[in-house]
Amino acid sequence: MITSSTDLYDEIGKVEQRRLLFPDFDKAYRRISRIHKMSLAGNQPRHLMILGPSGAGKSSVLEEYIRYFPVVEEPEQRRIPVLRVEIKSSPTVRSLAEDILKAMGVPMAYRGTVNEKTDRVISSLQKLKVELLMLDEVQHLLGATKRSFGSNNETEWLKTLLNQIDIPVVLAGLPYGRALLSTNEQLRRRLDGVRNLNSFSVEDEDSAADFAGVISWFDSEIHSGQPIGLHEADMLYRLYYATDGLIGYLSKLLIGAMEIRLEHGHKQVENWMLEQSFTQNLWDEGIGALNPFHKKFVRRRLNKTNELFAPTVFSAMAVSAT
Repeated sequence: MITSSTDLYDEIGKVEQRRLLFPDFDKAYRRISRIHKMSLAGNQPRHLMILGPSGAGKSSVLEEYIRYFPVVEEPEQRRIPVLRVEIKSSPTVRSLAEDILKAMGVPMAYRGTVNEKTDRVISSLQKLKVELLMLDEVQHLLGATKRSFGSNNETEWLKTLLNQIDIPVVLAGLPYGRALLSTNEQLRRRLDGVRNLNSFSVEDEDSAADFAGVISWFDSEIHSGQPIGLHEADMLYRLYYATDGLIGYLSKLLIGAMEIRLEHGHKQVENWMLEQSFTQNLWDEGIGALNPFHKKFVRRRLNKTNELFAPTVFSAMAVSAT
């Protein structure tokens, strides 16, 4: 029984920390493990791309893998078996090198010329015995305009880095991040494959069954092991249109509804809680007929202009350039 706000957030935290190893997630995780183990066994380092739309679980795969390879504080030296770096929007070569240095905890990462920073990145990766490098949000390397999209200083710098560090690299990002392969022969040659994390679908019986299975897992989690059948009948489709089949959005929606349930002392999630959670946690403009849990909602994807899942101007431009 929830008796305080502390108990409430402890209960929510337990659910948030659990991972559902759905098929695409598991395959990507296993492929990371493969290139890591191959390199440790003395094979030439191979690289991997993990691509998928926002909310498909890319970053969660990286987080789950790195959880098993924490930083090791040895008597003489720290050791970082797996290093993850998130590439910020509109990066420069200087900021890329700085971010990698900061992720390793190298002091005064901002000092020095670009060449000096690059040398420090390479020497620090060796010194800290980094076995696997993960670069998240790699689509940011491709540039923000048609003039810069594709090969640029940042992609050339990455090419040089890959040639010199001699460890496997995981590149994760949005689907158009695949364009990096056309700008980097070194990466393409040493690529161990591309793993795609796709959104779930309800277009056919088998796809709908897969999505229903994911909903059932969350249903059990948010109801303390006693699911109420959230995947049944019309609710399956409402949950699909609310999340576009993306597990990250589904998690936010259902855990948000769980929080509302616990705050009000109810035994199970009800439709009004899902409607409120959608507005609070996914889309604040999703009210009335634009809320999949409202009685006036008509089954359709929320991908029109200015809606929750509308394609962005840049993503459309980037896709056309690949």
